Amino acid sequence: MRKFIAYILAAVITAALVLAGAVAARAAGPDREALLARQEEVHAAAELLRELGVKEDSEGIRALQEEWWRCEARLRPRYTEAEVVMLAKLMWGEAGGIESRTEVACIGWVVCNRVDDQPEPVTVASVLTSPGAFYYRDWMPVRDDLYALARDVLERWTMESLGCKRPGRVLPADYRWYAGDGKHNWFRNAYKGGDRWGYELESPYES
Repeated sequence: MRKFIAYILAAVITAALVLAGAVAARAAGPDREALLARQEEVHAAAELLRELGVKEDSEGIRALQEEWWRCEARLRPRYTEAEVVMLAKLMWGEAGGIESRTEVACIGWVVCNRVDDQPEPVTVASVLTSPGAFYYRDWMPVRDDLYALARDVLERWTMESLGCKRPGRVLPADYRWYAGDGKHNWFRNAYKGGDRWGYELESPYES
């Protein structure tokens, strides 16, 4: 009975910490001390679950691991706040009418993949505004849902670069091109021809 109560307590702690992380993600610039403290909290919660015999691949431990890596990404971001806004605008211009968050997130991953593909270091902004590369205009609106999704993609991309094994990537690294038909965008791994992406990766989104 004591072990069962401890397990329930750990589950409650896990849910509370993940929820707190989601709230923090919407807040502007959590300070370094707060992020380090959160990492200690989620690490302790994960250790408690392991002591109770919860498997490493369980939903609870995976959620805590993701929260730890999110904190790490916020401590060492590969992007700026201005680039989050720019990517949200691009998502509106390229996929604003598409309902699938996974499909829209792939727009962001194309940008990230192109950043990683360059022989010399470049920024998200410079890739996003490359002449003829994307339909981006500074006047485009910043929708709240697309802003949140743009930040999520850039965080997950940063998490991956820092060593996270399951960042929630929804598009492979070699998919750097796409074309649309007015209703959907079709992602491919070559400038001409190539394979069309079929969304085989596990998505952290609802669609």
